[in-house]
Amino acid sequence: MSRWSPSLLAASLLLFATTTTADAGQVTIKGPHLCCGACQARAEKALEGIPGLTKAAVDRNSRVISFIAANDKAVAAGIASLAKSGFYGTSVHDKKPVKFPLTGAKKGTRADSHTLRGVHLCCDACVVGAQKAIETVKGLQAIEIDRKLRTVKVIGKNISLSEAIAALNKAGFYSHVHKPKPKPKPKPKKSPKKTSKKKK
Repeated sequence: MSRWSPSLLAASLLLFATTTTADAGQVTIKGPHLCCGACQARAEKALEGIPGLTKAAVDRNSRVISFIAANDKAVAAGIASLAKSGFYGTSVHDKKPVKFPLTGAKKGTRADSHTLRGVHLCCDACVVGAQKAIETVKGLQAIEIDRKLRTVKVIGKNISLSEAIAALNKAGFYSHVHKPKPKPKPKPKKSPKKTSKKKK
């Protein structure tokens, strides 16, 4: 009968607990568009300050983003924040695939033009990357890209919306078709009430 010393047993339990926690909380996103330092900085900023999310790392060379999540809520928040910043990739949490937020695209939608919003376009290389990715879409005749608005507009004949989104996804860009909410109109300032002085 083999015996474990207290110190060896404690060390083994600690190693098991650490390994289990790391595996359960590890989230990896492979293939996001990371062409420059600005892309990396944007991805890092997207993962800052999220409750339950730690050890965020962005590797430009391997095009991998990773972080440790304390729970499913932190996983969803981290992925949603990356999507909001325009990044997309194949995501895995504890060996299980993680979906990015819905794009708002209806299945089978086709039209002569589509505007894809929320694309990560921090530099000229991003613009070129998005353009090259979208050029593969069938029926495409023209592309209009606006860095400031972060939009990619595809123009042509009977273009598949899902195909256009998938082309950007393949290149590491997230996009959606939700229209931006109109800014609320500023309320008119109330003029101060005039107070009349009583005569003595």
